[in-house]
Amino acid sequence: MTAPSRDAVWLEAWSEAGDSKAVGWIRHLLVVGMAWLIIGMAVMPAGVSYNPSKTYQAVLALTLWLPTLVLVAMRPRRLIEFCRLPLMPWVIALLAWGWISLSWSHAPHRGDEAARNLSLLLFLIACQWVFGGNEQRTRWLLTGCGFVLAAMAIVNMVDFALHPPTDGRLIGMGVMANANLAAAGMGAALIWLWAWRIEHWGWLVAKWMAVGVLALFVLLTFTRSAWAALFVALMVMVVCQGGRRAWIYAGVICLMGALGVALGFEVLMERGWSLRPQIFAKSLELFLQHPLRGLGQGTAFSIQAGDETLDHAHNMFAQIAIELGAPALLLWAGIWLAVGWRAWRHRHETFGLLVLGLWVFGSVAVQFDLPHLLDSPRPGWLITWLPLALSTMLGRRAARDA
Repeated sequence: MTAPSRDAVWLEAWSEAGDSKAVGWIRHLLVVGMAWLIIGMAVMPAGVSYNPSKTYQAVLALTLWLPTLVLVAMRPRRLIEFCRLPLMPWVIALLAWGWISLSWSHAPHRGDEAARNLSLLLFLIACQWVFGGNEQRTRWLLTGCGFVLAAMAIVNMVDFALHPPTDGRLIGMGVMANANLAAAGMGAALIWLWAWRIEHWGWLVAKWMAVGVLALFVLLTFTRSAWAALFVALMVMVVCQGGRRAWIYAGVICLMGALGVALGFEVLMERGWSLRPQIFAKSLELFLQHPLRGLGQGTAFSIQAGDETLDHAHNMFAQIAIELGAPALLLWAGIWLAVGWRAWRHRHETFGLLVLGLWVFGSVAVQFDLPHLLDSPRPGWLITWLPLALSTMLGRRAARDA
């Protein structure tokens, strides 16, 4: 007899077939928690520096973190299988390095920093229970959240029209009350909706209306990194689909992109390079001061660029290098490239195309904004940790059919 494949073992470990009634109810609670994690970002107030509010975190703890811990205690074997998933040993090593760095960090609240890494680990475990082996549930959860975010985008745009901000850039609510963060969250929702094929004409009309609303929202944020990220991601997604329709879509995307640039040309040129070259040069200097260990996770630092003093590097890879040094930078670069490779190999599947779109969007966006990787739940999670979690499920359909 031949030994079972890794995919077959994964399916057996995370299958719902052997779930007890209690485990089934907890799994359903996790689905609610995952939806809250996404939707709560757009509807709940935020704390200082766009941190999630205590209410948001409390509901998340009750619906996601605590149920995940209960399931791990009930089914410890699944924790072992989680550690064997593709890329997870390296992810755990990265989170562990972040914990170790707290021993030399000057973070004001080390406990909060440690809890952030734990929440990331619990999120990745919860994703296996919520999405694993059930493509239909994944589809409806992400599309449902996409429709809710589109509805919130309409609310934000109405408020924007009634009370235009001084800088003329559209923002959201809560942790999305920042143009860059809002553009990332709404752009991710657009990609979820774009990837799924819907047959029913009524839902199809709703899908494209939601896509249009989200695209307009991203346009009105005047976040150039999000514009570029969304343009490249959609172009990659439609070209990977192949066929005549793909080239028609590609032409439409190019036309809409050109129209958006034309409408916002003056604003785009007025902001120039936004000090990004100077910020990167200063970030390199900080990294070279502590290239191996970094400053430690959560350590505050400042970057003087032009007339501005910044407290982050405006680039995720630079931020990782400064805080956690070369080991973490190499770990994350390897993990992220592997996620892209797995998505590319499955680009002809709807699920793989979705992950690929998120990966391309995230790859471009984090070069200019969204620098924090090890952080509380924010829109950056939707374009980094979510595609990483979803990538572990690619190829499971073939194993299930076998």
